[in-house]
Amino acid sequence: MLLSSTAASAGFFSSFSQPQALPDGAQYQDGTWTGSPVRQYYGYVQAQAHVKNGKISSIDILRAPTDRRTSRYINSKALPMLEREIVMAQNTNVSYISGATLTSQAFLNSVHDALRKSLK
Repeated sequence: MLLSSTAASAGFFSSFSQPQALPDGAQYQDGTWTGSPVRQYYGYVQAQAHVKNGKISSIDILRAPTDRRTSRYINSKALPMLEREIVMAQNTNVSYISGATLTSQAFLNSVHDALRKSLK
């Protein structure tokens, strides 16, 4: 997935950054927590985190770009991998998926927002 230099200079990447680490000793409150939709170059990504017994039990993908075949393919591969990594790590401090950098950034930011909302 290549982006033109015009896209880069137009500021499409400026709003992305690795989510800040959650505070040490932070505990998640049980429930279902919805992250904000995060706009990336090809559309919005939004996630929902499910917390049970203070642990991330699963992540739902509420929104991801689907209007391009390439987007559907990338999302079908990258998002399930990110979901598994987040549940195993119990936080959003996971690596981006190669070839899906924009999707990874947007997804991790949305999940991070959901988890921030769940902090006790």
